[in-house]
Amino acid sequence: MRSIYIAILALFCLATFSSACSCGESIDWMSDYTSGLERARIERKPVMIDFYTSWCYYCKVLDVRTYTDKEIIELSDQLVSLKINAERERQLARDYFIRAYPIIVFLSREGREIKRVYGYQSPSALERVIRKILSDSTRVEALGAAYEKDPKNTESAYLYADELMAKGRFAEAEGFLKKVVRDKRSPRKEDATLDLGICKFRQGDFKQAAGQVSKFLTSFKGSDRTEEARLFYGLSLVASGQEEEGIGELKSLHRKASRKWIAEEALRQLNLGGGGTG
Repeated sequence: MRSIYIAILALFCLATFSSACSCGESIDWMSDYTSGLERARIERKPVMIDFYTSWCYYCKVLDVRTYTDKEIIELSDQLVSLKINAERERQLARDYFIRAYPIIVFLSREGREIKRVYGYQSPSALERVIRKILSDSTRVEALGAAYEKDPKNTESAYLYADELMAKGRFAEAEGFLKKVVRDKRSPRKEDATLDLGICKFRQGDFKQAAGQVSKFLTSFKGSDRTEEARLFYGLSLVASGQEEEGIGELKSLHRKASRKWIAEEALRQLNLGGGGTG
């Protein structure tokens, strides 16, 4: 099942290579808003929403000239990209006060709007916007300063680690997450336990990732993050050589997951790897 291992690397580009590799020849567009936000939360990525209509000329120019640009495609690996037909998703367009086209809205991984740009954007113009959003260090610096003021505060430690993960700094995040896990009274212990496994996964240590995520699944049954954990667990098992068990986990997740994007992602990985759905 080497093909599903390659698919895993394509989906979750390791932090050490993320700035240098393009994981595809085109932007990986999604069309379901709710699933897109779910994916952004799990992958800790900002969201780019392209609102378009069928009659908008410059929407088509964006598709042909800008979204096919190599630099834009590579940068899009660090985003969750959504294409929303404003004629079909009228309520969503109203929610975002969309009045003219094209318009591109950028959200934080929590779903908070951080920027919007109007009209046609050349590849170089859009590249500047995306790079600025991805390189914004204000939040991580502020959280780091808050932690330094009160290093015994596990809430501060977790928030700092969470933002480090969002920036791809997984090795740095591990130390802060371990501190949270050691604090039995911390309300963030549950999240930190899973996030430690995700850090291992993102750094390519799939065997340790599987072990850590397994601890989470055993210790925190009924967690809101159980399905997310099972996705990482299945992928970690496959990537560490336990293909049969990992594929079984992904098949079960595809059939039973209540979250649409997770079910779809499990199926996509199975199809890419030839694992089928039977």
